[in-house]
Amino acid sequence: MHGTENAERLAGMTMKFAENAAKLKYEDLPADVAEKAKLIIRDGVGNQIAASAISEAAIAMVDIVKEWGGAPQATVAGFGLKLPAPVAAMCNGMMGHGVELDDAHGSGLIKAGSVLIPSAFAAAEMSNASGRDLVAAVVAGYELSIRVAKAINPGHRHRGYHTTSTVSPLGAAAITARLLGCNAEGIANAIGLAAMQSSGIQAYLDDPCMAKPFGPGKAAFNGVIAGIMASRGFTGPKKALESKEGFFNAFTDSVRVEDLLDGFGSKFAIMEVGFKPHAACRYAHGPIDLAQDFYKQGVRLADVAQVTVKMSSLAIRQASKFPCPSLNAAMGSTQFGIALALARGGNGLLDYWQGYPDKVIHEGASRVVLEVEPAFGVAGRQCVVRIKKKDGQEVELSSKEPRGEPTNPLSGEELERKFVSTAGMVLDEAKVRAISKMTMNLEAEREAKVVPQMSVVSGSKPALRAA
Repeated sequence: MHGTENAERLAGMTMKFAENAAKLKYEDLPADVAEKAKLIIRDGVGNQIAASAISEAAIAMVDIVKEWGGAPQATVAGFGLKLPAPVAAMCNGMMGHGVELDDAHGSGLIKAGSVLIPSAFAAAEMSNASGRDLVAAVVAGYELSIRVAKAINPGHRHRGYHTTSTVSPLGAAAITARLLGCNAEGIANAIGLAAMQSSGIQAYLDDPCMAKPFGPGKAAFNGVIAGIMASRGFTGPKKALESKEGFFNAFTDSVRVEDLLDGFGSKFAIMEVGFKPHAACRYAHGPIDLAQDFYKQGVRLADVAQVTVKMSSLAIRQASKFPCPSLNAAMGSTQFGIALALARGGNGLLDYWQGYPDKVIHEGASRVVLEVEPAFGVAGRQCVVRIKKKDGQEVELSSKEPRGEPTNPLSGEELERKFVSTAGMVLDEAKVRAISKMTMNLEAEREAKVVPQMSVVSGSKPALRAA
């Protein structure tokens, strides 16, 4: 399907990723790469903690798995419940994705952190891995996940697949197998076992429901169990990516081999990952950025007759949800996100939590119209927002890419504030600051498992979770 030339270039690809994951050491990481990995890890932990209070789907899953019990191998963030590692990773993966704040890669259409970070900590709790080894393993997991995601999209997405659910288990398996002591061959076995479980469609876009976080949660489960199996001698297809019956042939019509191989071994794909400042679908972020800019200029939702947003076709496909029957649907809605920004000036998790019940914001969202702009390509993140005010005045702003991308980055202070605000919805400030400090100095920790264990809410359930 992918041609003789591509087949030759793809030969041995699974093993190349496995060898990279096996050999990469913390000492090999440039300082900026190690720092980026720790920022991503902290970001993921903060999202999980916050979601333990407000993610309806994740909380429902925790209630289910409580009934199952099992070996107390890994911590469920926020709850303090200890469960078998794959099950804990599934719950934490659902929480990581459940508040729409997980890290994102543009052309790869993947939010790998919601899968990789829970998997890494689950494996670290099983193995007593050091902070250094966890950071290096995470970098290796991103190397695999991001490169594969870039190489198969947007074709993979056009088939209806959720890349976070289908591709991230490969990286999660590599991370888990490495942290459990596998060599390159064992890691290749794990990648193969994960590839055989790859699944995840985006049917929830056409029928808003509780299912969206389940895909990344199950992806974490699949990756962790694949790594555990490989660590116990279970073999898998070590040509799972490139073989005739493998992942690439099954999941896309074409593979851009250059995206797999460009700078492999020297250029770190994790540096291409962006952070989300708003608790919303990444494709809604550009329009939300502009709506917040309008708010700063004095425009208020009450002043607005209509908002017209020009976006790419995939942006509308991903982030056009209205009406919004649930908080999760509202987080995926460009229309609601713009109305919220014009009403409150912010789109953080607390803004969505407090703003969702407001009927005025829902009514304002009904005045937001999304239009396809062919010049932005199929999957571009550019946008134009034009507001027609009730007094007849029209104003317009445009954006080339959303804030938080590596080329339009959030500052270190902004990322710190994001973590404090998300984790602070559940934990007291002293504990939040302690977790932040520990995570950003993870290389000094002899046991990485202290981070998820610190995420536990002490005493009675927080008010947010009880609400």
